[in-house]
Amino acid sequence: MSKHEQTKSYINKENQLESILELYLSECLYVRRLKPQTILGYREVFRTFQKIVPEVTALEHLNSHIVVEFFQRLGTRKRYEGSHLKVGVKASTVRTYYNKLMAFFGWLETNGYLHNGHITKKIKRPPAPKYTDNRALNKSEVSKIISAIITNTVDDEFLRVRDLTIVYALIYLGVRRSELLGLRVHDIDFIERRVLINADTSKSAKNRYVPLHTTLEEHLRELLRVRKQRGITSTYVITSTKDDSVLSIHGLKHWVEKYKQVSGVRFHLHRFRHTFTCELAKSGADMRTIMKLLGHTTSRMTQSYLRSLSFENSQQYIDQLNF
Repeated sequence: MSKHEQTKSYINKENQLESILELYLSECLYVRRLKPQTILGYREVFRTFQKIVPEVTALEHLNSHIVVEFFQRLGTRKRYEGSHLKVGVKASTVRTYYNKLMAFFGWLETNGYLHNGHITKKIKRPPAPKYTDNRALNKSEVSKIISAIITNTVDDEFLRVRDLTIVYALIYLGVRRSELLGLRVHDIDFIERRVLINADTSKSAKNRYVPLHTTLEEHLRELLRVRKQRGITSTYVITSTKDDSVLSIHGLKHWVEKYKQVSGVRFHLHRFRHTFTCELAKSGADMRTIMKLLGHTTSRMTQSYLRSLSFENSQQYIDQLNF
């Protein structure tokens, strides 16, 4: 009996979904070489699945009916975010859950662990979410966030400089959360005036360079100066205020919640990436340049970022036409 057959025999005997899930995640990490952050995303989705349908504890409990039941409960469950009562989840969240769960169920089917019919063929993919909201921040909103940082950090120079650097890095680099937290001091090239977005932190798994904006350069130099005075030696640019370590994902979430409240601007980190994209387009950057700076491999994703451009934005280009 092969090692794989022995493992499958053990899992079937134990009849535990947890153990087969760990085997799948190990394959994702060590064979498919998915990023740890991606693995964490899978784990969180599966944890939510088990929480919403706790009756699923073994492989034989998995079938298309229980998956439909999961999405129904997901779409109607009530929860509080602060003092606000939320019902259901966003269409984009439903699609994320679908993609991750179907990847796992498909793996179970391919490897002969699942015998209750083809779940992946019976459950249709949810339609792509249609966005009608303005995802990019306007200049007034950005100003309010910056003002909130300055006002609320008057007694802590390091906190002020670090938090302003976070905002300017998001605005002038257009980075994702993982790319921001993964940015290291040696990724900043002040001579060539560019910043390396490392493949290890990028969703595209490819290195890319973003030119260093003058405003961001000033704040990065100031941050490095204050860090030196404070004795911070971490190789990561954005560090915690508590110790000499990189700012955690939880810490960054707390950062967002803090400045949402004090600035009065309802924002999340990805809105800065939309802002970066739209401002590039309004300044005349071509699609290929924007794609490269964002780390996109297709123009379709880039175009979804440009939905924030309004009809009024097109007026200036029409006025510039001259035949």
